[in-house]
Amino acid sequence: MSYLVQLVLILVLTKLGAHLSNTLNFPSVIGELLVGVLAGPAVLHLLTPTSFTHYFAEIGVIVLMFIAGLEGNLGLLMRYWKPALTVATLGVILPTLSAAALCVWGFGFSWATAMFIGLILSATSVSITVQVLKEMNHMNTREGAIILGAAVADDIMCVILLGICVSLFGTGAAAQSQSVGALALPKILFFILMLVLGKWFVPYFLRFFDKLNASENVATAALILCFGFAALAVSLGMSDVLGAYFAGLAISETSFKEKLALKIEPIGYAVFIPVFFVSIGLNITFKGMQHDLLFIGLLIIIAIIGKQFGGALGAHLFGLNLNEANIVGAGMVSRGEMALVVANVALSAHLIDQNHYTAMIVVTVITTLIAPLVLKLFIQRAQKEHSEIKQSRTKIDEVKS
Repeated sequence: MSYLVQLVLILVLTKLGAHLSNTLNFPSVIGELLVGVLAGPAVLHLLTPTSFTHYFAEIGVIVLMFIAGLEGNLGLLMRYWKPALTVATLGVILPTLSAAALCVWGFGFSWATAMFIGLILSATSVSITVQVLKEMNHMNTREGAIILGAAVADDIMCVILLGICVSLFGTGAAAQSQSVGALALPKILFFILMLVLGKWFVPYFLRFFDKLNASENVATAALILCFGFAALAVSLGMSDVLGAYFAGLAISETSFKEKLALKIEPIGYAVFIPVFFVSIGLNITFKGMQHDLLFIGLLIIIAIIGKQFGGALGAHLFGLNLNEANIVGAGMVSRGEMALVVANVALSAHLIDQNHYTAMIVVTVITTLIAPLVLKLFIQRAQKEHSEIKQSRTKIDEVKS
């Protein structure tokens, strides 16, 4: 099948899937994810993962997180950095240790393999969460700010812990020994560069392009910054989506924010982002899974409860009520590209075999499918609670008057 036919199928099926999902009152992203599962190798074999879908999906997730940054609020993020860091820490510790203990005491794994499996479950991907927050108009709330801030901290923790575990336990090309300092320094440099470039270079760059005599100057400049920051992040050992998010966040502090949001969103949501959501479902295959059903089922439970409880507890410690804290917890449940990166490193370091690698891909995809449903449920509960409080206050004011 040619790449053009693949693209036509993906675009048609994702829009139909999103429509059906919205009609049934589910987040649209659920329909798009299920398209990948149903049309992919797991069921109908209409689509298969190819280099085309891989690179389009990479661009899709980068643009999605760039849009999230573009619509973000830097002041809100800075205001809630303490709860975000607490949520991230608890959200890494609980699923990692729980999964490692299950693997060692329940299934006889070595501690080295068990720690890597735990790390796979500790990695959060907010790209799916961002889509639900946008749909529910919940992005620029304190819960949204805590989720995004925690995802950044979570990413850093996961990368550093991954490097330490590879150094201690791994073998092969992926396990070349590095000191903790060598692992940490590029990450520190990344944040310094993001701060400096975001504050001084980004506004100048956009103003320079705005003066050029060519079409769509500023939109092109924004995409250059998006992909440039993503490439810089990868070169310093960070996730490309993290670089794209910071590029968007830097632009959100300029006067070009509103103009660019109207330009970039159609580019992402018309083509690239649907391919990203479908690509997640294409990674699922049910071949040989019957031997690992108990293992997969227990890991899914730990993956969901560990993140949900850890995130909610961290948020509740900083004064969020139960519904708001549960929104934060649910926002941290989704796994994605970072979990897949850890799984690939574990496989190349000979710490998990192909069967367990496949099992971890299934766990990652299923938690990613469940996360938007749970998040939407808690957001609806919080909105209902706010509505009831507002109505009761209105009645009290009417009685007083």
